[in-house]
Amino acid sequence: MSDIISPGHKTPARITDEEGKPLHASKQDDVALAYTPGAVDKVATSTGALYGMREDTGSTGDRYSWLGSAFYFGYLFWCFPAASLCEQHPLLPSGNRDDTSWMQKLPIAKLMSGVIFLWGIILIATAYSHSFAAMITLRVLLGLLEAPIIPGGYLMLTMWYTRNEQALRSGLMYTNLSVFLPGPVGYGVGAIAGGSQWRWYFVILGSISLVWSMILGIFLPDNLARAKFVTEREKAITVERLRANQTGIENKTFKKDQVVEAFKDPKTWLMFAFNIFCSIPNGALTNFQSLIIKGLGYNSRNALLLAMPEGVVATISAYLCNGGVWYLTRKWPKLQCRVPIIIAGELVGMIASVFLYTLPQSAVGGRLAALWMAKFFLGPYIVMLALNVTNIAGHTKKVTVQAIIFIAYCLSNIVAPHFFKADQAPLYPLGTGAILGSYVLSIITIAMYAAYCYWENCRRDRVDSTAGERVHEDTDFKDLTDHQNVHFRYVW
Repeated sequence: MSDIISPGHKTPARITDEEGKPLHASKQDDVALAYTPGAVDKVATSTGALYGMREDTGSTGDRYSWLGSAFYFGYLFWCFPAASLCEQHPLLPSGNRDDTSWMQKLPIAKLMSGVIFLWGIILIATAYSHSFAAMITLRVLLGLLEAPIIPGGYLMLTMWYTRNEQALRSGLMYTNLSVFLPGPVGYGVGAIAGGSQWRWYFVILGSISLVWSMILGIFLPDNLARAKFVTEREKAITVERLRANQTGIENKTFKKDQVVEAFKDPKTWLMFAFNIFCSIPNGALTNFQSLIIKGLGYNSRNALLLAMPEGVVATISAYLCNGGVWYLTRKWPKLQCRVPIIIAGELVGMIASVFLYTLPQSAVGGRLAALWMAKFFLGPYIVMLALNVTNIAGHTKKVTVQAIIFIAYCLSNIVAPHFFKADQAPLYPLGTGAILGSYVLSIITIAMYAAYCYWENCRRDRVDSTAGERVHEDTDFKDLTDHQNVHFRYVW
């Protein structure tokens, strides 16, 4: 504890423990898969639709599309308040405990645990629904409860990891591993006699969420100060490592000028447009993939099993794209590879959607493969989420842009299911065409984002006399925005 880092000191080139062994800053990798089981709520209605849920609740025809949209109405309504609830306040770089600030609106881990517990209750309540109105209401409530998860998760990442490290952790945290839970559970409940399979399905998923919420509440720390697996020395080192991020210390003070800047920033609206386009496949496939597979001639139970490879593809996409960013930026720190990786991943999904749109219904194998590969958007999407966070400084601005981005995500997922018209089943040409168009527009938009970041970095290099230096006492650990801080450089 004798060498805890103070604000005026540079980070030692080699930091060791009491035995002289190299010391790494953080052991927070257990957070990575914290939210995977909770993601099953989004696909629950897709499985229920195979087992008579639509008929039992009056959700037939295009009404089923509204069940998919209802979730995101709740998400849309609560995304901005949720982002404000998920405030984190890093440890100040000083050994003096009086200089620490951990005030926040709600303890983030307890918040996550609480909302997962509540959505478990909602899932169980869905099993007892008998009307379209009840289903819509419960889906809206489910969306409200999921709103804090993604912004909260990314704020936790920015508290623990440097910008280069965030890419790999993002890929580990937000995968599609959740698909491996609904498939086997759905296949199992399909053997239940009596026509109540979909109700049992919701009860089982809700019970799993209840148990998982308790595990998170016990083991996930709210912040660095409460992490029992990190020593005081490691906490100080963790904060000092984040100096290079130039994203400042977050605080509770609301700053109107940062809100105005967020709305004037071209990056905000380029990311808004990218989210509108990139999220179309998610909103569409989440609700209709199992129905599309069943339309190829499979029964309900087999359709669920055949939906699982899509989760494998999406998870591989997340690992490849985010692992690629992590490896390349670690090996070549100055390499700008994030947007090229996003575009490469979007191209894979675009090619798959071309086949999905053009292949006839008789080409069962080809349509299945195309359907699975169309979910490749997940990896690029996760890279984008991390890219958006790392390119914003200033706490109020960060919260504002996060809310704007997730408004786009919600709007896209509200609209997407309505491209799939009931009278166009099972090929859904309008829906598959919308997926194809969304990939094309996503590529164009993210390329424009990269061009703007490159131009802005070049401008700053010309006016910043201290470019390349790691320590900037005039800006380090201050709540400045990326526009206010001339030392800030965008990654793309």
